[in-house]
Amino acid sequence: MTEVIVVASALLFLAGTWLIVIWGDKTIQPPVNDGAYPNRRAARSAAVRRYFWWANVGCFAALISGLLMAWPGGRLVIRILAETSPDSAQGRITDAQATVGLVTPDGTLALLLFAGMPTGFVAALIYLVIYRWLPSGRLSGPLAGLLGLIVFGTGVEPFRTDNVDFTLIRPGWLSVLLFTVLAVLQGAIVAAAAGWYSQRLPLPSRRAVPAYLPLLTAVLTTVVFPPAAVLILVGVLLVMAWPGVATGRHHGWVSRTYVWPGRALLGLAVLLALPAFITSVVSSCLFKRESHGNIRSAASEDPSRMTLFSCTPPRSNATLSRAA
Repeated sequence: MTEVIVVASALLFLAGTWLIVIWGDKTIQPPVNDGAYPNRRAARSAAVRRYFWWANVGCFAALISGLLMAWPGGRLVIRILAETSPDSAQGRITDAQATVGLVTPDGTLALLLFAGMPTGFVAALIYLVIYRWLPSGRLSGPLAGLLGLIVFGTGVEPFRTDNVDFTLIRPGWLSVLLFTVLAVLQGAIVAAAAGWYSQRLPLPSRRAVPAYLPLLTAVLTTVVFPPAAVLILVGVLLVMAWPGVATGRHHGWVSRTYVWPGRALLGLAVLLALPAFITSVVSSCLFKRESHGNIRSAASEDPSRMTLFSCTPPRSNATLSRAA
């Protein structure tokens, strides 16, 4: 079963890489503004339609990137690091109550639900917010992925400061390299998918319903990533209350006037996050000593906490007692 899962992950990963190659030069093309509206009701209707357009582009990019990059890429990274880690790490329990070196269907599914899909949706949301401030072309997505890794990598995953899994997984430099490459590719496929789909997606209408299946999937199938459905519904309420933002009547942060201030804001965020990022990578990933005994933490008792190092789903205390 291990070989089947690894081969399937490799095929999905290659498919995602191929999409980066053929879609990588696509840029997001927002829908054309309809102009003036006769009344507030018409403006609100147009705002909601444009909002659904953006939400659908984001959901498409999230699903593609989660299924073809974050999930299979994370699976392959985990497998590589399990193979390169010392014998003393094999069979040890990680921060998420997973067993190092053991690949199972349940663990792979858990990786999709707790790492692949959340990563896809978060990456898509971040990219749609900041893409106007990034250089156009093929560098847009990879740069977004790298920025996301630096700003959020030490607070969430994979270089979380208190991530004790780095005491098991070796070598540390390979972990840093693989997760950095994966973050860059994740940003690249998000940008490629969003750009490609935006150039083909019409505004919502009865005839265009099939094109909005990604949005319907995210909203109706809450198992994919429940927070996404909540954010989309909250966004609808905000757009209905403030339709000028979605219709483009108020320039705000979407105007080209704000490109350089936006880039300055991104630069400031990187400068503020970079010291913590470097410290975390050096101290936690590269030079953290291996501890003895199985790794446990209070946070690992939460079954919803699934890190990228998780190879099997979280196990209950009863299961651990029987294993002992």
